[in-house]
Amino acid sequence: MTARLRVALVGPIYQENLALAYLRAVTERAGHDARVIAYSRRAEIDAAASAVLAFDPHVVGLGIAFQNNIDDYLAFLNELRARGFRGHLTAGGHVPTFCYQELLRDAPGLDSVVRHDGEETFAEILAAVAGGGVPRDLPGLVWRDGDRVVAGPVRAAISNLDQLPVAARSPEPFSVGGAVVDFVLTARGCVGECHYCSIAAYTEAQQKRFRLRDPEHVADEIATLYRERNARVMFVQDDLFVLPSEKRTVERVGALGAALERRGVRDLAFWVKARPETVTPAVCEALLGLGAIHVFLGVESASAERLAYLGRTHLPLHNDSAIARCRAHGIVPSFNFMLFDPDASLDDVAVTLDMAEQHLDLPWNVCRTEVYSGTALRSRLEAEGRLRGDYRSFGYVMRDARAEVMFRIARVSLHERALAMESLLNRLISLSFARQIHEHFFPGRATDALSREVIALGRAVRADTLVALRQALEVAKRSPEHAQRFAVEQALELGRRDLGWRTQTERLWRHLTARGTLLMGRRGLGAPARARAGWEIATGS
Repeated sequence: MTARLRVALVGPIYQENLALAYLRAVTERAGHDARVIAYSRRAEIDAAASAVLAFDPHVVGLGIAFQNNIDDYLAFLNELRARGFRGHLTAGGHVPTFCYQELLRDAPGLDSVVRHDGEETFAEILAAVAGGGVPRDLPGLVWRDGDRVVAGPVRAAISNLDQLPVAARSPEPFSVGGAVVDFVLTARGCVGECHYCSIAAYTEAQQKRFRLRDPEHVADEIATLYRERNARVMFVQDDLFVLPSEKRTVERVGALGAALERRGVRDLAFWVKARPETVTPAVCEALLGLGAIHVFLGVESASAERLAYLGRTHLPLHNDSAIARCRAHGIVPSFNFMLFDPDASLDDVAVTLDMAEQHLDLPWNVCRTEVYSGTALRSRLEAEGRLRGDYRSFGYVMRDARAEVMFRIARVSLHERALAMESLLNRLISLSFARQIHEHFFPGRATDALSREVIALGRAVRADTLVALRQALEVAKRSPEHAQRFAVEQALELGRRDLGWRTQTERLWRHLTARGTLLMGRRGLGAPARARAGWEIATGS
């Protein structure tokens, strides 16, 4: 006889956490009770731990999504154990897949680690616990055997993703601009081999690099969200929605659109992702026909040398053509510029800043190339003796000393403007998407006026950001000995300017939310009693 378990699934909830939503669905299909509990950072530790313990679970699963807050999750599981939790505690996600030895070494309260896609392995963990046993000897699982850490064989990936139960989403939907947004996966994996990305290593070990769902099943899921949750915006979380083949992309997007039409699902807006080299006029036509209003493009850099270093398969001309084609079809692209990487020079940075200046009206941000476990970049830096830090936070010093000085200036002066999760530039990406939603659903003069204000605000902030970056570049080039003082002075000056811009951003966000809620209500799409409307929902990176 097996017991009915209570299972707590813990992880970040910036957008709908579909990884946890699928695990919740698998748990409930097995006859157990599941609850998803948000935990993103150390400041939430008491509330999240209290919520877990109040549920009195038999099993806790931690979804560790981001390398930069591993310490937060180590603190969280220690807090659970200190406050009396004695059940099975496991962790999964990209970080545990590659860092299971370190996690089990540093966290004696952690019982096991699930590697790669976790649905089947997690179901077998629950079966073992429900039967009174201890999970071990399972493919995809890592467990303790006395003082040893034992890794089971890699579990082969599920071939047919539609065999999984539909993701069990939060009862509180998300909203942007007053419209209900839902999140969906139509594929898993990626065919790219970018040196800074762990997806290739993650999927290669499972013997299936890329898997697609049947458009008919995707349409069934979207139709349910459309009718039961009044979702009118679909945020596609696929790493590769636009396929490398133009023909296959057009056919697949067309099949999804036709399947939605047969189900009476009309006038949806989509956010999708694409690689620049795959964005052709025919692809744009297909995306437009589906209802795509936004494409997050993997632009990364305007330097051919940097793109090659990063393992990208496109050239700067593909960046230009993809952006131009999106513009021509009325689809707004957004992107991040990876200004800094281990071998980038100031000349590389300057080329990318010149490109950014050509697109001040588009939502973009800047960042540094980070180093993650499992990536070719990590292996390369380790082989070169340049890898700093450990699995919780890898780093490096750039080969070009002047470029390193510029990065250190930016890390201080542009943290709140660009580099923090809730940076002003990230908020402007969300704000831009909110105004796009209004343009799509509520066209007219009032919407046009709001759009002009949002675009002008974004243009001003991005232009100012370029001025700041070019000033930092000049200091790094001509007087690096003054970099520290300059960074502090620039941070203070940018902070003063950002006060007014943040106030304006917040005012427009609230206005678009209230206006969208009212206008959707007039369409018979009443707002949910409670909805999440945080800035993180639509940053897309």
